[in-house]
This record gives sequence, structure tokens and C-alpha cells, in this order.
Amino acid sequence: MKVLLTAFFVLSMLTSLTHAQPSPSAALDRLHLAVTTSDRPAAAAILAADVQIFESGFVERSRDEYLAQHFAADAGFAKGVTRKVVRRTEQVAGTMALVMEETETAGRYEGKPVKLIGTETAVLRLEGGNWQIVHIHWSSRKPKT
Repeated sequence: MKVLLTAFFVLSMLTSLTHAQPSPSAALDRLHLAVTTSDRPAAAAILAADVQIFESGFVERSRDEYLAQHFAADAGFAKGVTRKVVRRTEQVAGTMALVMEETETAGRYEGKPVKLIGTETAVLRLEGGNWQIVHIHWSSRKPKT
């Protein structure tokens, strides 16, 4: 009986530690908030140094490259539009996670109306108790009329 109680206690602790971790989806939400608010340090904290970001056939091969080359444009776009997550799935396997989203984005950018259907795939790695994004693939299209 003592062994069973000890095993139950250990399993309970492991379960509570697992639940104490912020979710991968929450990390992705924090990245989108950082982009929307032009918060470069917050974005840097969520992106792994070796992140690879794929979008429209282009690749940024590190956090520094993304922050230096594309972050400002993404932030400018995000300020004028509203992004709505229509569907999200999350899968976690140990220290790796996959988050897939379908989104609708609408608003104005550079004086023009924007209406897009988007997909996003993010791979995250748990490091030091925090989820860091190691890969993102963004894709979007105009809605069918």
C-alpha cells in the first residue's frame, strides 16, 4: 500500500508539473500579441534563436534575421487588421509540440481593404520550462467569392 501511495504521489506531481507549463498555443498567442504591439523583446523571448520562418516561398533562418528583416513589416500589417483564429489543434509529445491554426484576417493595410483566409503551422520546443517556437509556416489566400 505504501508503494501505491508513493507511486500515486509521484504521478500526481508529474501531472501537476506538466499542467504548470504554459501551453504551446499560449506561446503562439504571445508571439502574435508581440507582433501586433511591435514588442520586439517579447517576440525575441518566444522565438528560438534557430527558428526558421517560412512565408510565401521566403525563409528567415534565425530569430535575428526575422527581427531585423521582416518583424517591422509584420507589425505594421498586424496593427491595421484583426486576426481571428477559426480552428486550432495542438499536439504535444514530450518536449515538442505542434500547433496548427486556420484564421480569418480583415481590416486595412496601406489604405486598402484586407480580407484573408490563413493557415499557420508552428513547431515548438520546451526549454527551461517555456515553449519556444522553432518553426513557423504561414500561408494565406483571398476568400472565395
